[in-house]
Amino acid sequence: MSSSARIWETARLDMNANPVMEVVQTTLDGLLVGAAYALIALGFSLIFGVMKRINLAYGSCLLLGGAVAVWLEPYLGWGVVGIFAATVIGGTVASVYVERLCFAPHSGRRAATASMISSFAVWMQLDEISSQLLPRRTHDFPGMALDTIEAWGLLIRVEQLLHLLAALALMGGVFLLLYKSRFGLLLRAASENIQTASLLGCHTSRLGLTAFALAGVLGGVAAFLILSNDSQITPLFGLWSTFKGLVAMMLGGMGSIPGAILGGLLLGVLEAHVAYHFGAEFRDIATFALLFLILLVRPGGLFGKSAYRTERNAGERL
Repeated sequence: MSSSARIWETARLDMNANPVMEVVQTTLDGLLVGAAYALIALGFSLIFGVMKRINLAYGSCLLLGGAVAVWLEPYLGWGVVGIFAATVIGGTVASVYVERLCFAPHSGRRAATASMISSFAVWMQLDEISSQLLPRRTHDFPGMALDTIEAWGLLIRVEQLLHLLAALALMGGVFLLLYKSRFGLLLRAASENIQTASLLGCHTSRLGLTAFALAGVLGGVAAFLILSNDSQITPLFGLWSTFKGLVAMMLGGMGSIPGAILGGLLLGVLEAHVAYHFGAEFRDIATFALLFLILLVRPGGLFGKSAYRTERNAGERL
């Protein structure tokens, strides 16, 4: 165990004498991790919000980006900056590939089902390619390896703090892009009614491609944040990130940008508290229990209730 890890464990043990600080520290840890979850959920929400479809291969795109980065690093010796660039570029290219192969060719009323089945097949394809690039069960993933600081009685990992700041900056950029630009206006118009937007001259195919590319960038950044924090990557990362992103998106609300952010942060805080108080083996159980409860009480998610009610009422009128 490294010296910083020993300092971290010692400080956490000392907090047992102060329940309030224990809760604050655990919540902070959850927020730092949940920021990366929010970025993954944001990518899912962009695709679902614009095209009303779920990309099941999204997590595998992120896995491929990380796998390509790890595979290239010994040959090119780029360091952390190169690993970051390769992860983002690899995830973006894979996301565009999925859009061109699975989503662009399908249109009409049955497009959602066809696209989802196609993305599931490509999910398997991308996972197999990543497995070939990652022949061992676990591979090292270079991180920034920054020190841990103590402030106001709280223990903060500088690396995770930078991750949180980067995630918040990207979320703010996406918000400005969607609500303060013409491109965002077109995206929101297409999400409301893609047929009407097309009749008004909007190039919906280009919007879909751009939305997938943007989702790939967000997912690539999230993959780098998570993998560098864990300092390792496994072939199961694609499945793991798909589940985390879908759960966070459904918690916040399908297609809701604020909901994706809230869902990711909420998921991170929940996992941190459950893992700290009950053990890591109960983390996923608590996550799916919360998802079941929210979907039972608010089927549209925390921010998706009004959209869900509108769709339901429209169906009842028909």
